[in-house]
Amino acid sequence: MFKVFLLILSLQAFAQIPTNTWRTHADYFNAKGIEVVEKNKVYCFSKNGFFYFDKTSNESFTLSKLNDLSETNISQIRYNSELKTLVIAYETGNLDLMSITSEGLPDKIQNIDFIKKTNAIQDSKAINKIEFRGDFAYLAADFGLVVLDVKKNEIKETYQNIGKNGIKIAIKQITFARDSIFVNTPVGILGAKFASNKNLQFYGNWNPVINNQLFESQSFPKDNLIVFPNELETDAQGKIWIADGENGLLSNFSGSFKTYNPNSVKGDIFSVFYLKQTIYTTGITGNVFVDNLWKSLTINQTPSNSTDVIDQYGYRWQILEQTLRVTDPATNRTRYYFAGKGAGGLPTSNVNSIALDRDNLLWVGTDNGVAVIVTTRDIFTTASEAYTPFFQTRRLLLQEVVNKIVIDGGNRKWIATQNGLNLFSASADEQILNFTEENSPLPSKNIIDLAIDATSGEIFVLTENGLLSYRTNSSKPSEDISSVKIFPNPVRPDFQGVLTISGLRENTAIKITDTAGRLIYETKSNGGTASWDLQNHRAATSIYIIFCIAEDGSESFVGKVAVLR
Repeated sequence: MFKVFLLILSLQAFAQIPTNTWRTHADYFNAKGIEVVEKNKVYCFSKNGFFYFDKTSNESFTLSKLNDLSETNISQIRYNSELKTLVIAYETGNLDLMSITSEGLPDKIQNIDFIKKTNAIQDSKAINKIEFRGDFAYLAADFGLVVLDVKKNEIKETYQNIGKNGIKIAIKQITFARDSIFVNTPVGILGAKFASNKNLQFYGNWNPVINNQLFESQSFPKDNLIVFPNELETDAQGKIWIADGENGLLSNFSGSFKTYNPNSVKGDIFSVFYLKQTIYTTGITGNVFVDNLWKSLTINQTPSNSTDVIDQYGYRWQILEQTLRVTDPATNRTRYYFAGKGAGGLPTSNVNSIALDRDNLLWVGTDNGVAVIVTTRDIFTTASEAYTPFFQTRRLLLQEVVNKIVIDGGNRKWIATQNGLNLFSASADEQILNFTEENSPLPSKNIIDLAIDATSGEIFVLTENGLLSYRTNSSKPSEDISSVKIFPNPVRPDFQGVLTISGLRENTAIKITDTAGRLIYETKSNGGTASWDLQNHRAATSIYIIFCIAEDGSESFVGKVAVLR
């Protein structure tokens, strides 16, 4: 029976992020440093996160590569109120100079990557402390001392090998007193005359200093929330702000000490998985993502997750110490897959991930690319072996370590490697997306784990430097098209994303026309979701009609969307 659903949707508040966009899931509890900026803002960085708290609105706002920051792992920040500039130093030696408005809000960012890219420094390039002297920022680094001209956005000088007899020495802190500059090193304090006629690059001008008051450790108040305090600042109202390694940003801003973190995961994450329509992480502690908010769990509260795969015949596929095994639980028959002809046909015997697609093909991620096994009922009695799919005349991801493969609602393959995240078509003969550290917000090219929310299509990407997620244009197909959603609707002038149609059946045909009936765009759904890139198609202000027709023609849906430009 032919069913027709007619629906005109008004603007709705969808908690998910827009299709084809990213969001970060940093750990803001492990706070490392803070800086009070202007009257009402406090900036705080953690192991892999960065945010500021607005004392006026009582809200926290996250910052990341999505806001044009260069990297993720910050080692130090310092603010110059006269220059209205926040210097952000990363563990790689990379530097961002963030302009700050009079209200304390982040503005333009100027990147200085000289330290990061120079080959003259082979060891650690981490910046430990930053101090200002006029227009110059002095950076204490593991390799020496750096003088940064903040006005000109350039490095003026570097002082290396200033230890005894010109040896290389790490600098942990800097301070200025009277007419001298002092640095704190692992072997004691060194001082030098701070004058234009003194060459601070010459180690002979630096002398040992015994003064225990130059670099005194900060003292912290006592409170149950203050567990591992790393830095303390006091604002203009005399309120205390603390970066705590256990509870994040703390302050007595509103009376007793409280936390002022954005919602986030907590603790180092070892894996991420999707179970019973919910995203979980495991690590030192557990985390669960519910209603677009993270909640911490104890290890005992975190459900166990099996990476085993059960095929359509009830056979169990397992990875045991990187070896692939298939077992028939009914008969206890077992077969192993190794590298080489006659042994299983894998490109290498080291297997990291397996995933069963919608065509009942088992995709195998190895230390040397991808293999595919056709699952059959007689898998134990035939000599069938794995085959290697080809992409652009080359074996798929040959010589790449594949850490994880997941299948989305459109049967497409998301493949995580040590060099980035790839999306391939269902048969892997087309590469749809390739995300790297350079072309995306990924904080690292080494992707450790993946998990996809089948309902929303959001894929959670775990890297060695933190967790983030990407809203794909795919989802699990619906059984019918009675609950189709079109969002955003209306499309407002400031919207830069794609229009999304969800709640579709698999391979639903989509046709979009104007009110005169002219065809504007057509596509097919990826599982239960389809999208329309409004920017590429330059959709003008108008009402558009969206026709959705099930693959077998048994159902259809007609909706409208308003585009405002």
